[in-house]
Amino acid sequence: MFNTKKAVFCWVVSLLCVTPVGAGFGQGKTVDDGVFTQSQVDAGKPVYDNSCKTCHDMRFYRDALKSWDGQPVLWMWEAILGTMPADNPGSLMLEEYTDVVAYILSENGFPVGEETLDPDSNMGDILIVSP
Repeated sequence: MFNTKKAVFCWVVSLLCVTPVGAGFGQGKTVDDGVFTQSQVDAGKPVYDNSCKTCHDMRFYRDALKSWDGQPVLWMWEAILGTMPADNPGSLMLEEYTDVVAYILSENGFPVGEETLDPDSNMGDILIVSP
């Protein structure tokens, strides 16, 4: 005897096995989608100038962003938080690290938007794309 529920279950499982995760569904956000605000960029510039600029020019970040291509912004943010500034890693406020990331993204040509970049809510879902 043919079991309809079992047939539907097998059909769904077969689709999941051959369909790449996320295919056909809405793709996640990228840094091209305006995922930080102008106020974050403005706040990030002086922090960058005081804490980052002496060792890292924007060309450094253009190359770094290429190496982070396809990775969540949160991973880059955590890497910066854990290693920078080199003489005192983790010494900035969390918001300052976030603002610096927004400034770096903006300086590399990614658009400002209405959404606030936030490590506690959305940065894990936003992917970096090469500038």
